[in-house]
Amino acid sequence: MICRNSIFGTRSRQSGFPGPLKMNLPRITRIARITILAGALLSVSAPVPALAGDDQAPLVVDGMRLINGTQLYCKSIGTGTPLVILHGGPGLDHSYFLPQMEKLADAYELIFFDQRGCGKSSIRLDSTAMTLDALVEDIDRVRDAYNLNTMNLMGHSWGGLLAMFYAIKHGDRLNSLILVNSTPPTSELRTASFKVIAQRTSREDSIAHAALIQTDGFKRRDPDAMQKFFQLLFRGSFRYRFMADQLTLTFGPDYGARSTLVQYLSKDPRLRTYNVLSQLETITCPVLIIGSDYDLAPPEANELIHDHIRGSRYLVMKNCGHFPFIEAPAQFFPAVRDFLESVRQR
Repeated sequence: MICRNSIFGTRSRQSGFPGPLKMNLPRITRIARITILAGALLSVSAPVPALAGDDQAPLVVDGMRLINGTQLYCKSIGTGTPLVILHGGPGLDHSYFLPQMEKLADAYELIFFDQRGCGKSSIRLDSTAMTLDALVEDIDRVRDAYNLNTMNLMGHSWGGLLAMFYAIKHGDRLNSLILVNSTPPTSELRTASFKVIAQRTSREDSIAHAALIQTDGFKRRDPDAMQKFFQLLFRGSFRYRFMADQLTLTFGPDYGARSTLVQYLSKDPRLRTYNVLSQLETITCPVLIIGSDYDLAPPEANELIHDHIRGSRYLVMKNCGHFPFIEAPAQFFPAVRDFLESVRQR
């Protein structure tokens, strides 16, 4: 693990998959892009009881909440200091964080939600409701629904970019911000990261993909076929490809319709071309940036985020790809705990 300021031995800045993309990639990658782009009322499940002899099972509360005009599926795991966690995609859901992220549930209340149109959240949305502004507002309404005046916010991949947009607009509502292998802060660097995906697709995976997309199950976007598709797709995102099998991916029978809905995000001009670097300088809460030496994003992407957020901490994990909570848990979880503890003691 390479560390750059204080608690991690890292450097601080003194004064001085993946998100939507449109580019000419091989057919497999284009299909992946299309597919990826592809509270008032609360229905709560009963808390998960501890099994006999297991007094460590975390408290789980989940259900639908009316958030910003739509029903979002929300789940909290554990008790303690709240930590809101944003999943990647767009088009995926919170399930790929589990069970690995539950390691934090002994000291934190982990708050997940499936972004609008994704996972178990309602699909009953007009295409005009799929905008960056709506997703940022959803985050703030989730904060309010959980009665948090300020919150600790973590975003992974596309969720990291969403978290940056949220911090730029609502920085006063953040207690801290953690960016984990974030989508880059400029659309130009995002394009570079998608080229890496294409380059890392092995011949074996290309053959497997080609066979899969010809099946009736894939054409129907059946859950099993989509799970196999993304499992193959994400192999190139891992430093050790076999670890992709540990990634939890769940898809419902309506995934095809959801993918079509989420694609409308790519029409948002603020996502087609963007550069948030100058706006990052307005963020004043404590920030931890986590990257990896085998990530999809160019190294300079996280360096630029770090350089534009005063006092931020930047940690680079060695021999790790895009999913450090799976690939490098011995590095990832202590780093997150140490950071949040430092925030608590401020």
